[in-house]
Amino acid sequence: MLAHRGIFYNQAFGFAVGVIHRITHLAQLLRNRAFATSYATSDAYEHNYELKPIAVPFENTYRVLEKLFNDGKKHFLYTHRGFESSQYYLKKYDMAKFFTAFVDSSMNFASKPAPDAVNYICDTYGLDRSETVMIGDREIDVLSGKNAGTYGCLFTKAENVESAADFVVNDIIKILEI
Repeated sequence: MLAHRGIFYNQAFGFAVGVIHRITHLAQLLRNRAFATSYATSDAYEHNYELKPIAVPFENTYRVLEKLFNDGKKHFLYTHRGFESSQYYLKKYDMAKFFTAFVDSSMNFASKPAPDAVNYICDTYGLDRSETVMIGDREIDVLSGKNAGTYGCLFTKAENVESAADFVVNDIIKILEI
């Protein structure tokens, strides 16, 4: 168990949630099920919320965020989405209040699995990488954290998954057990 560590979760197309136990990254746990097929469609999709499919938090996301926040953890959103759409969904599900700061596509960091954005968060907020865990629903998310010198946690419903992750969880609520 990593009771003294935290979790940083990231999901590439949607929200990533991460939690770092003492100095926490909580990025995004909301998922978006649609992908734009062209730049014009992508731009319209990014800014016209009526075009967006229903994006809903994973089960127990609010509960996990709230518990960790109430325990004094700091949470950071790290997403490849734009700031506007990220804020839209966080506010829609009343989760924006749990986040300290945001890293989004407007900041022009190298794409995952590059460690740049995770390094930025750790350096800017004085996070101890030995107490930081990057959580993602894809291997590329985990590798972004691992490449920055943090632990990695893969969130997946699949069984017997090969991963570079130090931890694998199949239910968001299990993050509280790490």
